[in-house]
Order: sequence, then C-alpha cells, then structure tokens
Amino acid sequence: MGQILQIHHQQARRVTPSEVAVTGVTLAPSTDTIEVGKTAVLTATVTPDDATDKTVIFSSSDNTVATVAADGTVTAIKAGTVTITGETGGKTGIAEITVTETTE
Repeated sequence: MGQILQIHHQQARRVTPSEVAVTGVTLAPSTDTIEVGKTAVLTATVTPDDATDKTVIFSSSDNTVATVAADGTVTAIKAGTVTITGETGGKTGIAEITVTETTE
C-alpha cells in the first residue's frame, strides 16, 4: 500500500518587541537665571535608557517671559519667572527659569 504523508502547516507570524514605557523625565539645569535677550539650553533625560519613545515636547508657562524651542533652547523675553516643562510618555520634567533685566 501507499505511504501516508502528514504535513504540518506552520504559519509565519511577526513578533514585535514590546514597547518600553517612559518612567521619568528630568530637565537640566532644573533652575537657571537668564538675562533678557539671552538664551540657555535645557537638556532632557528620559528614563529608562531603552524607552521606546524618548521624544520630549517642551512648553513654557508664559511665552511673554521666555519661550522654549523644540530642542530645549530657552529664549528670555522679559523679566519674570517661568516654568519650562518637558513631557513624553505621560511623564514630565520641569525647570524654573528666572529672567532678569540686562545688566550693563
């Protein structure tokens, strides 16, 4: 008699790595003083190091005192105090910036 062949079908499936959630964001320096017309750069550190999305969105509590660019550059506009926030993955870091009048 003939042979019976059994064929096992295997389906290929794509395995995607799990997302690694952000656990914290810190901004450095956490406090700074800048003169009107000058700039300072804030550095955002996202933890853990292998977080899936480390894109930080910066914002200023008062754009009339100081603005912040997407790269963390703070530009002092007028004297006052402002909180700069960096956010990603539902976590935030803050820096308190004091803007002073230009001294000459």
